[in-house]
Amino acid sequence: MRRNKLLLLAAAALIGGAMNSQALWGKATTKTEDGNAQMNLGEYKGLKHAIGCKDFDNQSGWHGQWQIGHNLSIMLESALADSGRFVIVEREKLGDVLLEQNLAASGRAAKSKVAKTGLIRSARYIGTGAVTEVAESQSGGSGGISFKGIRLGGGKSEAQVTVIVKLIDTTTGEIVAKERIVGKAGRTNLKVGLSVAGVHTDLGGFQKTPLGQAAQDCINQAVKVIAKKMEEFPFEGSVVKTTASGKVIINRGEEFGVEAGQVLTLRAEGETLTDPDTGAVLGKEEGKVLGKIKVSKTDKNISYGDVLEGAKNPAPGTVVSAGK
Repeated sequence: MRRNKLLLLAAAALIGGAMNSQALWGKATTKTEDGNAQMNLGEYKGLKHAIGCKDFDNQSGWHGQWQIGHNLSIMLESALADSGRFVIVEREKLGDVLLEQNLAASGRAAKSKVAKTGLIRSARYIGTGAVTEVAESQSGGSGGISFKGIRLGGGKSEAQVTVIVKLIDTTTGEIVAKERIVGKAGRTNLKVGLSVAGVHTDLGGFQKTPLGQAAQDCINQAVKVIAKKMEEFPFEGSVVKTTASGKVIINRGEEFGVEAGQVLTLRAEGETLTDPDTGAVLGKEEGKVLGKIKVSKTDKNISYGDVLEGAKNPAPGTVVSAGK
């Protein structure tokens, strides 16, 4: 009697959609090929880069109840934040922010603390990509539940997602990193929900499915690719102003990993280099070294520095970088 009651309850839950696709007929399976699924980047104490994320293009031909390209961008944003190596620049609601700023600029909004144009934080790098293949399958006859001749579930779900992840330098439009990644269900830890900048979402249950697990596996590998590539790029900021007392204020603070005692280099803005044949932007020439400052005080968004050598009154916009 007790067994039949339990079966009835389980069947009702399945029919009503209250249980996810893995609830009774086993977890998603995979043929694990390597151990690269987890980020395994460890704790990070270095300087950070600003990065934004854009929706992945869905080139796979797969269509379902979820917008896979949009969900992947949210997952990438969350995973980049989790890595502790980046300052995330919100791009999802940028249109709403611009509309609010335009309203304020039109004079139709109250003057007190209105949004001002030109104050959106920029991201030098954008993480995005394309979904090229999506595969889902149901195999085997084990598991599931049978009640009075009606069978629900059964078998094990497998899913695989292939993406081309790209890291784009927004100053030149150049793709500075690109890699093909295959994600498989069951190879990575499942995150039930995501939280970016205090906004929580469960992606409508997407991550709880085998397909969502495969997508998470892709994203974990993508973050590892991006983080390793970013280690090659120099940290950069700019001088905001020099105070009357000689303190140099820069536009990078604790949020970017700046700490008191760090020595930073002042440089002139380098010349933009363009291809004489195509007109494409190739990058920037390294600017002339103007001096060095030592960080004496930090706030969330800014830092104060003392000039150690060179220019005593660097102009606003002077490049500030780590290293020599």
